[in-house]
Amino acid sequence: MSFIKHNTMTVLLVCLSMILVIEANPANFLKDITNGIAKEAIAVKKPVLETVVELTFSQCEAIKKLFGLDYNRISKSTDIEPDLNQLTLKYVTPLLNISLNINTAARLLPKSPEFNNENFVIYIHGFTDNPNKKSFGTISNGFLHRGMYNILALDGSTLIHWFYLRSTTYVRFMGEKLGSILADLVKEGLPASSIHIVGHSLGAHISGFTGKQFLKLTGRRVGRISALDPAGPCFSNLEPDLKLHADDADYVDVIHTNGGVAGLKEPVGQVDYYPNEGKQQPNCLIDTCSHSRAWEVFGESLYNETAFPAVRCDSWEQFKKGNCSGMSYMGIASQPGTTGNHYLQTAASPPYGLGIAGTQYKNNVGFIENLLG
Repeated sequence: MSFIKHNTMTVLLVCLSMILVIEANPANFLKDITNGIAKEAIAVKKPVLETVVELTFSQCEAIKKLFGLDYNRISKSTDIEPDLNQLTLKYVTPLLNISLNINTAARLLPKSPEFNNENFVIYIHGFTDNPNKKSFGTISNGFLHRGMYNILALDGSTLIHWFYLRSTTYVRFMGEKLGSILADLVKEGLPASSIHIVGHSLGAHISGFTGKQFLKLTGRRVGRISALDPAGPCFSNLEPDLKLHADDADYVDVIHTNGGVAGLKEPVGQVDYYPNEGKQQPNCLIDTCSHSRAWEVFGESLYNETAFPAVRCDSWEQFKKGNCSGMSYMGIASQPGTTGNHYLQTAASPPYGLGIAGTQYKNNVGFIENLLG
């Protein structure tokens, strides 16, 4: 009975908010109705969905051990161990767009006439994604726009395209393999400090395991890891050696856009950025939209470094009150030495960057979320 009463009240609140919108601005009602309904729907579903995700994935490690899908079991079994020989590296330059088997990359890449020892970028995609889709296209085009970069993408789509539970274990194997390849490239003259790994979702944790393996083999850290909404399910509240961690590179900057659902809520970098509280992004009714917003805003920063200033605050509530100090830029312009949690607001559609205006809170949430506080 309490469930019915709760949902009846929710419907009434949604209706009331729509009436207020019509009365306040009838000329723009049809234009704004979709966004308005989306905001109210998000306010209702967000806390429920976060609870469901937490309950569903809180026992991942125990479940994986039960079904033999944990790292130790898989590493000892030839039947279910991932075939890392399937991994490829997509290499993009203004003149080239080729794929190399990961086992030959360390030998062939330095022979490319366009290969240089500066600004070495590797993008690592997330679950069900691959380098032929929009995420890598956005990132690679942005880096090419900036000038001389070695731009690569790890294609792990053959291993993390289905069965999420197993994929969360495979990311460790994939990261260790890539870390070994980078260690071989360093032997060929690539400076460790020039390596910049950009990872989205599961790719963010692959980045972390890459950094761990690289440190183990070389005694040095890769220069930078930019983690774009690191995957949350099966990674929340794990030990540092089981996920991305602030020590996995000389500098680890993290952008959270769907924390509590597809992404992590807790900080895992040296600096963690939380646009729009880091949970649900403007104009995003479904969580995959918010999850993808991380690589969209990072891609935008490659064209406009100062698009996303953010301020250091203890919490989102403190950001709303203006109780913050210190500013840095989210995205490519984030500088080594920056630490702590930084907050900002963005626009609802491209270009997302609001500049300095994004550092001052503006109440643009729906009626229900305001009512619920």
